[in-house]
Amino acid sequence: MHSNKNAIGRGGVTDWLVVLLLLATSLVSMVDRFALSLLLEPIKADMALSDAQLGLLTGVAFGLFYATMSVPMGWLADRWSRKATISVGIAVWGAATAACGLAANAVQFAAARMFVGVGEAALAPCAYGIIHDRFPKRLLGRAMSVYQMGGMLGAGFAMFVAGIAYNYFLNHAGAPLPLIGGLKPWQQTFVALALPCIPVIALIALMREAPRPAPAPTSSDQPATGLITAFRADWIFYASTFFGVAAIILVTYALLSWMPAIMMREFAWSAVDVGRTYGTLVVVTSIAGLLAGGTAVDMMVRAGMRAPHLLLSMIVALGSLALVAMFGFAHDPRLLLAAAGGLHFVMATPIGIIPAYVQLSSPAQVRGRMSSIYVLVVNIMGQTVAPAAIGFVSSYTPDSPGGLRHAVVTVSAMSLIIAIILLLIARRARRDPL
Repeated sequence: MHSNKNAIGRGGVTDWLVVLLLLATSLVSMVDRFALSLLLEPIKADMALSDAQLGLLTGVAFGLFYATMSVPMGWLADRWSRKATISVGIAVWGAATAACGLAANAVQFAAARMFVGVGEAALAPCAYGIIHDRFPKRLLGRAMSVYQMGGMLGAGFAMFVAGIAYNYFLNHAGAPLPLIGGLKPWQQTFVALALPCIPVIALIALMREAPRPAPAPTSSDQPATGLITAFRADWIFYASTFFGVAAIILVTYALLSWMPAIMMREFAWSAVDVGRTYGTLVVVTSIAGLLAGGTAVDMMVRAGMRAPHLLLSMIVALGSLALVAMFGFAHDPRLLLAAAGGLHFVMATPIGIIPAYVQLSSPAQVRGRMSSIYVLVVNIMGQTVAPAAIGFVSSYTPDSPGGLRHAVVTVSAMSLIIAIILLLIARRARRDPL
């Protein structure tokens, strides 16, 4: 018999181990997702692509499928085994990541990236539900933030690992490597990065799912809450929250997608130097921001503050505007990295707390699907709109060494202003004290 300390659903040792496993799974998914950012320059050269075309490859090819598939994955999370859904997703995105390394042209590469998005869409809605069922309200903010550390670790780790792997394959281009010896260094890098998916699937198979809470009893004149009914009842709150937070997270994706190319173009940094320096910066600052956000919002909840998750997100958006300006005016790589680090810190705070807020604000019967809609909106904005918009703006000044950075600043500043307005609306629309 389990003690209360270790019982499933009480925030005990077993529950935190599950969070760490989901964190590791998220880390692997982010490595497969963001390694592309470090390899944009060699891919651009080999395939003769423009920044606008690169933006479509990094954004639309992955982001659109990732975002839209999150909705059916949320439906599965509410009705089927979450563990099995995650396992199938890992298998799909791992195989598709390897396929990116086998692509011979932009069309094949785009198709492979689409399936990376399809597979990775399974993780977030299932992970949110698993964590919600294992932790009480007073610990949920921290638990979600710890899980989201996997995303930040993975984004930074992607730069670091991809840089080392690419540099290795670049230096051993003529070596008779098994299976991948005839591929180009960037292609070999993708194939190598797909391998960690195999042990992760094995670990997920060992995870025990917590019993799901029984739905609230209903009477004949009070039917079970459906997704459309729940959304219609509070649509201003949900829409403004989802799009407001997405507008903040867009800036994070803008940096992760284009910062390596900025450092290479403006300061002639190598891929391995960018991966080591920027990757480490992303990991340290983002984890600090996630932990600070989760701890701060849990303290605000205990203090009885109204809608603390939204309040903290608004503060983040305001502070980010000043850092975006600093990013635009920095003429030294150290200042540029300092501004980027500050942005990653402050913008990491809502990444963990808002999924918890969506879970707390939604009826039990539709939490998975409501979370999937949140994932849909965030990733259409971050994974699809951000890279594509910046690529198109940058394409208007293709000969300017600072044109790409100015495009990042322009798109990010406009997005943060929109975020502040929408979060103000969301906070006014929320009727309960959450």
